[in-house]
Amino acid sequence: MKRTFRGGYTFATTVPRVRVKAMFMCLDHNLFNLLFLTRRGKVATAIAIS
Repeated sequence: MKRTFRGGYTFATTVPRVRVKAMFMCLDHNLFNLLFLTRRGKVATAIAIS
């Protein structure tokens, strides 16, 4: 996540803004993984395990 979405450092002034940025970074990461698994045809397996 740090390399792909540049999530190592968050430059925000307040804690709520940092939380929102982290939430969107996690959402983007999950969508990226879903797209990757969809292209490989392994979505059903990944959803069943979760």
